Order: sequence, then structure tokens, then C-alpha cells
Amino acid sequence: MRRSITPTARCYPLLYWTTFAYLVGVPNFVHFDVTGRSGNALNLTSISTIALACITGYLLTMFLIFDRRPLMVRKVDIKLWVWVLLFIELLIGVALHPATRLAPSSTIGSLLACFRLGQWVIAFCLILALYTRTPPEHATELVVRLLGRVSWTWLALVWTILPIMPDQVYGSSDDPLEASVRRLGGQLLHPAHVAFLASVAFFYALFFFRRGPRKWGACIFTVITIVLTGSRAQQAGFLLAVLGYAILLSRKPVLRWGALFTAIVALPIGLSLSTGLMKFVGRGQNMKSLTTLNDRTRIWQISVDAILQRPLIGYGYSVGARGAIRDHWHFAHWIPPHAHNEFIEIALDGGLIALAMLLFLYGAVFWKSLRAAHRGPMHLFLFLVFGQYCLNTMTGSEFSYQYLGTGGLLLLTCIGVLADSPLVPAGLKLRSRSAKRLQYSYAPSGT
Repeated sequence: MRRSITPTARCYPLLYWTTFAYLVGVPNFVHFDVTGRSGNALNLTSISTIALACITGYLLTMFLIFDRRPLMVRKVDIKLWVWVLLFIELLIGVALHPATRLAPSSTIGSLLACFRLGQWVIAFCLILALYTRTPPEHATELVVRLLGRVSWTWLALVWTILPIMPDQVYGSSDDPLEASVRRLGGQLLHPAHVAFLASVAFFYALFFFRRGPRKWGACIFTVITIVLTGSRAQQAGFLLAVLGYAILLSRKPVLRWGALFTAIVALPIGLSLSTGLMKFVGRGQNMKSLTTLNDRTRIWQISVDAILQRPLIGYGYSVGARGAIRDHWHFAHWIPPHAHNEFIEIALDGGLIALAMLLFLYGAVFWKSLRAAHRGPMHLFLFLVFGQYCLNTMTGSEFSYQYLGTGGLLLLTCIGVLADSPLVPAGLKLRSRSAKRLQYSYAPSGT
């Protein structure tokens, strides 16, 4: 794949690169108290995050003022009313959150929850402004290219900082239950996020890099990265995505039969090496920890108990949900920061109403991406990315917790899939830098 740039990046460089920087976010340079007993209110990472949000919001506002056009310059169907209702429901939950029993009441928690919601609003407005200023025939390419660039940027950051700060990048993650396990990502970026970004980078290289040593070298590099993270859920999701693509979605019979043959051969080999595989998967933990999914089943149980006590409006976004888990948690060694499940966490945030709206959005994006997967490699790439997001929701949180890690890419994927029109011809490959510059100007229209 040649180095390339989209027409939107040429015509709106400030908006494009501001969106790119906000999607990448801030690495976790310093992070205090990972036990969950404090709010981690002030440290180098939080200050950098606040500064990034304020600067990005200011740049977006100035851009819209000088552009003299609305946020959306062309109409797109992204189920905007559902997004707005979900935001309002979460705001109501924050405003009416109950006082926690194990912590003094404070306005800082409400301000922090509003700030985290504001981070999502900034990302939503940036993506929407950029997407609607892109010609429809280039919109999917814009989304795909941003996904690939952000993923490869993070991998470059991780591997560049690794020799400089090895204990920070290849060490224990923020999870106290796994403090003795060294994993790629460490505290710089959670290993689960590194594994997911490497998976996105793998499919981006597989579909859009030119054939040759660079392409296959990039694929091998991303697979090594995924293995070193030790993130079991993301590794399983990556394997399912690869097998699903090779066996069900690929149009190449050689690839399909090759994948089936590899799976058949790997099965007896895996059984013969079951002891070693269990040690690798277990990461040194006992069977009790594995059967409870690192205490996740306990977290889910107490979270459901908390939801049943406030089923309509929940406990408030992020901070309120964390307080509810703390009130119902009966162990002293660790306080979970969130429910470790996207849908349970959103029910804690905003009640069953918020859960229903989030399920609707996930279902709409999945169904539309599945139906469009046959249109070409770009749409197939988006389906594989979102499919892995759906698998990750079983053990992690994205929309329901806070804007960090891979959250911006999930929002970008959802908007890109929902706004895509089947009437627009699908591109088969990404355009090169040498492509003729497109001159265009959009006024608000019904297309």
C-alpha cells in the first residue's frame, strides 16, 4: 500500500489531525493507586487527558466558527436520536445518583462523570464533523484509514517506548490481581487494548498493504504483539476473527481449505500440549481464579444485585457505578473499577433504559456491518473490527466506562457503519497519494 492521504485530510487538515490526535489519546505515563480505593483524581496522565480534551474542544469550536457551516454538512442516518437519548439518560443518572455508603459524598465525583461524558461528546462531534465533510464515495475509506493509522501509531508508541521504559511497557498491568504477571502494554496502555489494536493492525495490513515482505512482516509483527500481551479474551477474539474470515467470509477456496486443515492439525497438537497451554492461558493462576474469570463472575453477580435496586436510572455514569460496586463488594484485597462487562456496566450507569438503547445501537451496527461485509475489503474490515468489539464487551467496557484506549475507535466504527449508504459504490482498495486531488464543496443537503 502506498503512502496516501484522504481528500478530507487535504481540505480540512486541522479537523483531520485534531480528530486523529484525539482518537490516539494520551499514554498512561504515571498512574497512582490501582487498588480502586481512590479516584486517581490528579496525576500526570489525568492532567494530560484534561488538557487534551480542552484543547481539542477549543479547536473544534474555532473550526466550526470559521468554517461557517453546521456540525453536519450533509445528512447521514446514524440513529442520532438514540445517541441523544442515551446521553440524556446517563446525565439524569449522574444528577440523581445516590450517596455511596462507604465514601463521603462529594461533588468531585459528579464533575468527573460529566467530564467523562464530555469526552465522548467531543469525540462524537469530531467524527461527525469530519465524516459529513467527506464525499460519500470516500467516507468508508476515511474510517478505515483512521482505524489503521491509529492502531499502527499505538503499536509504534508501545515498541518505541519499550526499550526506554521497559518496566512501564512490559510489566504488570493496572489490575492488582495480575500484579506479578509481565505483559506487553503494562501500565502504558492496558494489554487488552494493545492486543485489540494489534488485531486491527493485522487485518489492516492483510487487506490493504501491498503484497510482499512488508505485508507479511507486518502481519507476523502484530501476531507477536498479540501473544506478548497475554490478553486471553482478545487472543480468542482474534483467532475467531481469523478463522471466521478464512472459512466463512473469504472468497478464496485455497484459504478456506487451508484454514480448515490447519485447525484439524492444530487440535490434536493442542491436546497433546494441554498442560503447557493451560499454564500459558492461566498466567500462573490457580483453577479457582480461572473458573471465576479472575473474579469477573463475582463482579457480575454483585452488579446485577445493585441494578435490581435501581433498575430505571442507575447510579450515574462511571463514578456512580463504581460506587455502587464498592458498596456491594465484600472483599478487601481489590475494589473493581467497573463491572468488566459492557452491558452490565451501562445498566449500572443509566439503568435498564440505557441498556436497551445500547443494545439497539450494537445490534444495528452489527446487522448493518454483516450485511455490507460482502461489498468489498473495506466493509469486511469494518465488520471484523466490530465483531471483535462485540466479543470484548463480554469481559470489558467501552462506552459504559470512560473514553480511553480503544473507545474512540469503537465510536468511529459505529458512526462509519451506520452512516454508510448501500447506494454508494464500494471501493476495493485505498487510494494512493498520487491520486488526483478532488475538489469538492458540500452544502447541507438531503443526500
